[in-house]
Amino acid sequence: MPQADGDTSGAAPPAGRRSGLVRPRLSPLDLAVQFWRARWLMIAVFVPIFVIGLALAMLLPRTYTSTSRLLVSLGDEYVYRLSVGQGGNASLVSPEVEALAQSEISLLASPVVAKAALEKVTLKKAYPALARSCKPEMCERMGIAAVAENLKAGGAPKNLVIVAQFEHKDAAISAEMLNAIVDAYLKYRADVFTDNRTDSFREQRERFERDLAAEDEAIRTYLLENNLTNLAAESETLRQLYQAASNELLNAQSRLRQSEAQLSNYRWKLETIPPEQDLFVDDTSRQTLSALKLEREEKLLRYREGSRMIQDLDKRIAQSAAFLGSREGPGGIVRRGPNPLYQQVEAAIATLRSEVQALRSKETELKSQIAAFEVRQRRILALEPNLQEMQRSREVAERAVRAFADREVEERARNELTQRSVNNIRLLEPATVPVKGASLKVPAASWRCCLPASRRLWQA
Repeated sequence: MPQADGDTSGAAPPAGRRSGLVRPRLSPLDLAVQFWRARWLMIAVFVPIFVIGLALAMLLPRTYTSTSRLLVSLGDEYVYRLSVGQGGNASLVSPEVEALAQSEISLLASPVVAKAALEKVTLKKAYPALARSCKPEMCERMGIAAVAENLKAGGAPKNLVIVAQFEHKDAAISAEMLNAIVDAYLKYRADVFTDNRTDSFREQRERFERDLAAEDEAIRTYLLENNLTNLAAESETLRQLYQAASNELLNAQSRLRQSEAQLSNYRWKLETIPPEQDLFVDDTSRQTLSALKLEREEKLLRYREGSRMIQDLDKRIAQSAAFLGSREGPGGIVRRGPNPLYQQVEAAIATLRSEVQALRSKETELKSQIAAFEVRQRRILALEPNLQEMQRSREVAERAVRAFADREVEERARNELTQRSVNNIRLLEPATVPVKGASLKVPAASWRCCLPASRRLWQA
């Protein structure tokens, strides 16, 4: 029986072994007993820590927090502008209010802004202890980290007012540093949002100006090599000269035909006009015949027709008439000289002959001029395609120069407005020197004293 009892006790291990380590359950009375037993240990651990933490908390300086407020609105930097050649139109990109404010807060908290503000205030003035203890190669980095640590920026949801705060143990430095940060932020965002296409537009404009100058020089060289001044003007001048010469040639040919016809007529008339004529004739035969005829008429008044007197007169009249009829020219003394009509016709012929000769020379000269004009015009027509190609290239370069110049001026004006922060950032409240400071002595003392003691008590 005892063996059976022993076997039974050996086969049934305690419950604690079967389930592993089990935390004992303590009643409040047990806890009070434990605290009372460990009172000296708690005092030995807690009192030194409490004294040291309280001393360190009392050494914490009083800090001053300056505040500045900025109003953010949608500005030109959030407007997308089309490229050159499309009229400089703009399309609006409206981000969410929170995204817009958050982007501005990110710019405000940028290390670039902290560096610029620290350069303005100087590290020696803002953090003298850090400036004395830091290494030269690490001072800038540590100063930026200190500024970023003491800077707080934020805003309410769906509110475009950004509240920036800077904490420092010196009230004046706190306000000065925050104002420097805000100024550096405005300048930095102006640089960020400044469109660097202004330089690109200027470079492109200068390049096209060089192309334009090269095209002008090529056109001048081309004109000089071909003895031209202005192709369009010279072509128009040649057209006018050709038209004037053609009209004058038609007029000269018409006058030539008219003069030749008159010359032929005068030559025919000259053949019918004697070159000389009787200027003076001393001949009384006809007068005698006329006197005899008058005498016969008078005798008939007194005598009969068949009387001897009348017969004698008839005989004498017949003899005088027969004598006059038998002569080829006038009788007696005759004086001859040049015929004035012949001379007039001969002078007119000479004049017309000179005129015809002059008109023929003029016709030949006009034909030669017209031929030269035609050759020159054909040469100009042959040169015109190359010159037009160069002029088109020049016009393209000139349009490009004007377009890039307009865009350059427009972008420069826009950048100046952005740099002046007149687009969408307005300083509602600059930082002023805070009157009251804040101290963390009580929270720090509580944290430094109570928390370590609680941990150690829990561990005990």
